[in-house]
Amino acid sequence: MKKTCLVLIAGLAMTATLLCQDRDARADAVGHEFIAALGGEKAWEKARQFRFDFVVEREGKPIARFSHAWDRYTGDYRVSGTDKTGAPFTVFFNVNTKEGQAFVNGKPAEGEARDALLKSAYGRFINDGYWLLAPWKIFDPGVKLAYDGEKPCPEGSGGGACDVLKLSFENVGMTPKDVYWLWITKDGRRMVAWQYVLNGAQEEPTTALWKEWKPYGGISLATEKPMMGKPAGIRFENVSVSSTRDDALFRPGAGQ
Repeated sequence: MKKTCLVLIAGLAMTATLLCQDRDARADAVGHEFIAALGGEKAWEKARQFRFDFVVEREGKPIARFSHAWDRYTGDYRVSGTDKTGAPFTVFFNVNTKEGQAFVNGKPAEGEARDALLKSAYGRFINDGYWLLAPWKIFDPGVKLAYDGEKPCPEGSGGGACDVLKLSFENVGMTPKDVYWLWITKDGRRMVAWQYVLNGAQEEPTTALWKEWKPYGGISLATEKPMMGKPAGIRFENVSVSSTRDDALFRPGAGQ
């Protein structure tokens, strides 16, 4: 490893933070090649508005769906779904301030009920968004990137050799003890799987394949994430990426 100074782009892609820290040169090289293969940093900087449905599947059937809209420049966010009782909810908030409004069955939630929905919505932003955008966040502040070797790509991913990047975190995110391994092909720099251990658990990593890579607004995203050895997976639907913002998406209206 060597000590380097990196300019990391955050938020609006217009504010730069200079961070000097020990870096893994091999991991950085693979990471930059990977980002370039996905469309490159300039395309990511232009990607302002994201929309997607996060769908949890079990035995081939959807068991949960959450619809997201995010203005990455301002932090404005909208997420909707159904709660544990089956009641529809929609939450409008800002990911930077964590303040906003919540609606259940079209009616405003107040007090503790609103606060609980805002907290849950922020959790959905962190979790659901990471399942879609993790490859684009490997150089985020607080992410420790290490090269974990060249290995045969996981079974079911198409074969070949992969470079493995290990991601850990320095006091960032809601679960900083999580550890991820990204499996990236040497040929074409395509991520075919990730493995993870959550909350510092002493257990074998869970493996999910990353499939169905497609371009959206100049950047590539994977929309199918089947879990290895389990009849479950994550699927993304209604995905779109835009360089402009639709104000109406983030404005509470009648019937919320």
